[in-house]
Amino acid sequence: MNSILIPFERNVVKKDHRKVRLKFALAYPSPYSVGISNLAVRLLYELINSREDCLCERFFFSGFRVPPVSLESNLPLGAFDVVGFSLQHEIDYLRMLDMLDSSSIELFASRRKRPVVIAGGPAVSSNPSPLEDFVDLFVVGESEPVLDYLLDRLSEGDGPKQLAGSRPGLYAPGVEVARGIVDSLEDAPHAVRQVHPVSGQGFSSTFLLEVSRGCNRGCRFCLECFLYRPKRERSYRKVTEILEQGLPLSGLDRVTCISSAFFDHREICEILAWMRDRHVKYSLPSVRVSKKGSDLADLLAAGGQRSITIAPESPSSRLRGVINKPLDESEMAAFLEASRRAGIRSLKLYFMVGIPGEAMTDLELLRPMLAGAISAGFDPRSIHVSVNPMIPKGNTPFQWTRMVSEPEYRSRVSRMREICSDLGIRRFESMDYRWGAVQSFLSVSGREASSALLIALKDVSEGGQGDLGTWRRVLKGIKKDFGTMQPNYSEDEPLPWESIKGGPGRSFLLHEYRKAIGGQG
Repeated sequence: MNSILIPFERNVVKKDHRKVRLKFALAYPSPYSVGISNLAVRLLYELINSREDCLCERFFFSGFRVPPVSLESNLPLGAFDVVGFSLQHEIDYLRMLDMLDSSSIELFASRRKRPVVIAGGPAVSSNPSPLEDFVDLFVVGESEPVLDYLLDRLSEGDGPKQLAGSRPGLYAPGVEVARGIVDSLEDAPHAVRQVHPVSGQGFSSTFLLEVSRGCNRGCRFCLECFLYRPKRERSYRKVTEILEQGLPLSGLDRVTCISSAFFDHREICEILAWMRDRHVKYSLPSVRVSKKGSDLADLLAAGGQRSITIAPESPSSRLRGVINKPLDESEMAAFLEASRRAGIRSLKLYFMVGIPGEAMTDLELLRPMLAGAISAGFDPRSIHVSVNPMIPKGNTPFQWTRMVSEPEYRSRVSRMREICSDLGIRRFESMDYRWGAVQSFLSVSGREASSALLIALKDVSEGGQGDLGTWRRVLKGIKKDFGTMQPNYSEDEPLPWESIKGGPGRSFLLHEYRKAIGGQG
């Protein structure tokens, strides 16, 4: 794979391993097609390689029991001083362990001499406990404030024990630490010389633009709302500076705007208009309905966007109150009508099943919501409905909730599918409940989850595929099933991740949880 990709990537950095003090392996435990579209990978690659004393090479997951090699030099993980994993999702934990094990690197941090294994990203920033036996040092929260300090200290020979707790964001078991956070996004670095595949090889190349970070909306299920508070923005001036520098350096004319609250940005119309006027194509992964609907619909279409994604989460206004994600359905109708007039052709809608207090009558409200989208002008064949179970996350008010049972989930999803079919909507997908249960287990378990991960790793080493068959065998080994694998915490019980501080505290989260259970928005 590497020999094919490297000549057809732009902004690849290759350095002489003999001329640097620190060799950093940046590992993303998902396939290349997923990892290359991750902004953290592009940013860390650029920042680390901008230092003369360091080099950074990338590793991606190519399959279980396939020893990974770097894209830049075809070297194994063991040839590097530091292996840093970017973990976006808990489901990547097994792949991470397999990448280490298939590289003949000692799994247990207590026995490993080298390389130093570091992990960061939203999954472990929320709850690092399941990986604490395997990782030497966690970067919890945002990495920019601590990156140069970390590289300096590692270059000087300091180890994880000296680094843990020495700065906010550097965590190891037994240390109480605050998450790292960027005070001002305006002054934070942004990747401008972005590494990416040249178009025409089955990959869509786009310049990734972070306009804002965090969200103040307070949706009670949403990790980003609570993990990356407060919301911070880059100004119109800063955003256009990044684009003026980055688009020529990256050789791109298409932008993907990365932000969980882009539609709340004070200068959103100005930013989109700047790109439109310069014939730069742009897109947003998802949109939030607002009173600016008509203007924004025209701007989105002008940027070449022909599909929009909205996440109402529930068709029921009552349940949207429970999760604290209000949606004005009249504004949504106006936005959808404006979108169709502007030339947007398709619509994707995301929903969750298993919100506390949910009843089948709430799901019946899906029919008028979808009928409204059809009335706005969307062909039923162009509407795509996606349904997931609500998955509890640490450091959110719903960390005390449990997933809905599998029979209830299947029944509710089946009814939603019927409603879609009645309306002529054929594009309907739902997450397999069992994968949701695995994700929930790894999201809110303590250190005891490491034993389950080791059983899963043994299974793939013996020919397992890391699929649901692997996890069925794991559950047999720990005497659980998909419905009972998630821990159940009482309100007064210490939680595994509470040694990491920062963001809303326990009392605030508990207050929000009780409001949700009481049906209050």
